[in-house]
Amino acid sequence: MFLILLAFLALPGCIGVSGDVSPQGVNTSEVVLAVPLDRPYTFRQPDPDQRLTAQGGFLRAQVVSVHDGNTITVLIDNRLEKIRLIGIDVPQLDQVPWGVQARDALRGLVDGKTVRLETDITIRDQYKQLLTYIYVGDLFINAEMIRRGQAVLYTVPPNVAHVDEYREAQTEAREAGRGVWNPDKPLEVQPDCFRKQKKGREC
Repeated sequence: MFLILLAFLALPGCIGVSGDVSPQGVNTSEVVLAVPLDRPYTFRQPDPDQRLTAQGGFLRAQVVSVHDGNTITVLIDNRLEKIRLIGIDVPQLDQVPWGVQARDALRGLVDGKTVRLETDITIRDQYKQLLTYIYVGDLFINAEMIRRGQAVLYTVPPNVAHVDEYREAQTEAREAGRGVWNPDKPLEVQPDCFRKQKKGREC
């Protein structure tokens, strides 16, 4: 078994993830070989959605643009991917001034930088955006946005790997009165409720 493992490690560009992705974007495979190397991961075609975890490796990407407080575009191995941060929600851009503040906060953290991306169980959302946890060095950006009060906890199972860390970050932000928790100018309508109201629906 050890010799087999060494043989796999010798293969260039191999992260060691196999299996099919369901139509809902849920990867049903298991990580068969953990090689978390600091190098780009090339999506295999025609099934580009391969689960990446702390055990199974990660993607290295270059941030090209920041659209709002939880959506960015990155370059992965000469391929543009739109990314949405897992487990957080942010004020919409027309929720003045919080939406723009959230976008600017994320821009300051990641714009133009090389980032590390990790995925969870569900790989893409209904808009085909890649769902990821984002790191700049050792800084966990998803949690940092919550800690700064620029985002709120918004978990959608089964992507709940960091929910406890998110809760701690949100408690800290609330107690410190940061961002949307500022007692002098708090966010009056949560982002998910705001989106529903814009569509004429009740929260």
